[in-house]
Amino acid sequence: MPAAPAARSLTISAYTKIRDRIISGELAPGTWLRERELSAELKVSRVPVREALFQLETNGFTTTGPRHGAVVKQLTIQDVNEIFDIRLSIEVSAASLAARQVVSGACTDSLLEALALAEALASSDDEHGKAQANVAIHDEIFKLTGNELLVSMIRPVANRMRWLFGNAVHQDSGQLCLEHRQLCEAICEGQAELASALATAHIEHSRRPAISQLEGKLPARRSTEPRETRWEGN
Repeated sequence: MPAAPAARSLTISAYTKIRDRIISGELAPGTWLRERELSAELKVSRVPVREALFQLETNGFTTTGPRHGAVVKQLTIQDVNEIFDIRLSIEVSAASLAARQVVSGACTDSLLEALALAEALASSDDEHGKAQANVAIHDEIFKLTGNELLVSMIRPVANRMRWLFGNAVHQDSGQLCLEHRQLCEAICEGQAELASALATAHIEHSRRPAISQLEGKLPARRSTEPRETRWEGN
């Protein structure tokens, strides 16, 4: 039926726009997300907004209280550690599987192109471009696995990583490039065990500065009651 795809498209659009505002910091932690205001701002009915808010909570961007409705979640150090723990469980497996797929004949051209772009941007001032290029490397590793379930599992985690690194977490571009090159070379050479070890080291090397930079800025643990701040739109 034609109505279903159209309705689904509106929900996806609403979800993406609200999520990106959360990631960018435009919708700060504690902001109260009101259906009526969001539907007016996004020029859609309240139904796709309601469905988008439900999906945002499912993916960890909002919480819902009995009196508040949907509120942008406050990231905590506990959340940061959990995000890195999930990355360890998923990305290490992906690196190993990608290397085994290369042994079976999988093409690595797209991965090497993503790596080359990230290296070319490493010394530039284009922070957004650098971030997108680094994300693209991980995307290509997951595509190499040929495992659609793994790809679907990493998407919400990747978006929460974008949110995390929007909290003024600085990464050493030179070190990041070196780790990405070593990881990509291990995968392209079909060295599954080495790729797993390098993926583990890469994630832990990212965790330490993230925790160090965010301690004192974020609460240590999640609270049971979110702080509320009204959002009135633009």
